[in-house]
Amino acid sequence: MEKSRFPYLELTGSPRERGRQYGAACRPRIQSSITNYEGMFEAFSGISWKKARKTAAGFIGPIRDYCPKVLEEMEGIAEGAGLDFEDILTLNARSEIVLASQTDGCTSFGLAPRVSGDGKTYVSQNWDWIRSQEDSLVVIRLEQEDEPTILMIAEAGMVGGKGINSAGLGLALNALTTGRGRIGVPVHVLLRGILDSRTLSDAVQAVAVPERASSGNFLVGSSEGEIIDIESAPEDYWVFYGEKGWLTHTNHFFAPNLVSRVEDRGKTLLPDTFQRLGRINVLIGEREGSIGYDCCREFLADHRNHPDSICRHEDPRDPEGKQMASVYGMILDLTEGTVWFSDSNPCESDFRPFRLNS
Repeated sequence: MEKSRFPYLELTGSPRERGRQYGAACRPRIQSSITNYEGMFEAFSGISWKKARKTAAGFIGPIRDYCPKVLEEMEGIAEGAGLDFEDILTLNARSEIVLASQTDGCTSFGLAPRVSGDGKTYVSQNWDWIRSQEDSLVVIRLEQEDEPTILMIAEAGMVGGKGINSAGLGLALNALTTGRGRIGVPVHVLLRGILDSRTLSDAVQAVAVPERASSGNFLVGSSEGEIIDIESAPEDYWVFYGEKGWLTHTNHFFAPNLVSRVEDRGKTLLPDTFQRLGRINVLIGEREGSIGYDCCREFLADHRNHPDSICRHEDPRDPEGKQMASVYGMILDLTEGTVWFSDSNPCESDFRPFRLNS
């Protein structure tokens, strides 16, 4: 395995044991994440870390009903890192705490074998967020008894991320926001529920059944060559199926039942969402039937409409602290069970491979 700037962990044992291993290995990165979000909550939402912890406590019941093991993992992370459980819980609910003021900006796409041209299924995305969070990222291989093994990238201290599992599923996330939420299951815990799934229908159920605390879009592929997209809000959800052999998404709603019901704050916070969606659709349409790993890299590095492009760069006209960039690019090869991450913007960084079965 080539060296990456992101540390790589292999976690085994009971949920609490996995958490302790995680916390002990990543304490500096977890603390870095807490420091970053403490500043962000205060600066852009007027919420102190103390108040954020109180808000996060409301999610304990829904998380316990949804997936009790992740609370055990959070407790173990806190123990291993020498931190309070409430700090780890708050990290895992960070999207719900900054609902109205800031949202990740991401471009994702999924390709079935008949579109990729090399017989493989791909799910890819850029993660556009504050650059300082690159120092919190960690790649985790997590073995679970009676559930799929997971290989994911996550912000340190979080129990869910983007990646693949041993059942052949791959997952990307696009942030969506209506500016409002409710007590329910946080979006980063839903990520874990999807990666615990064995089939695409299980993945849909992981989003459809629980009370959702906020909004999010989950692009999911399978090694069988299927692509779906689950667009969700607290009020409702929708599932798109990749009949054309590919699906794309950015940061606005377009499911018919959601567009008519919710206030879409994402399209105002990130008006470039429309351009990025159109651009990735054009790129895929132009190369349909001949897209492989190299093309995925090329698409993620695209600079049309720079700096608010698919490969995003900081815009000095934006307020300090809200200047986003593509912190990493991700290419999931579901056929071979390999995850590729760039160390920074895809235009200027190598992609490093991590294999589920190394």
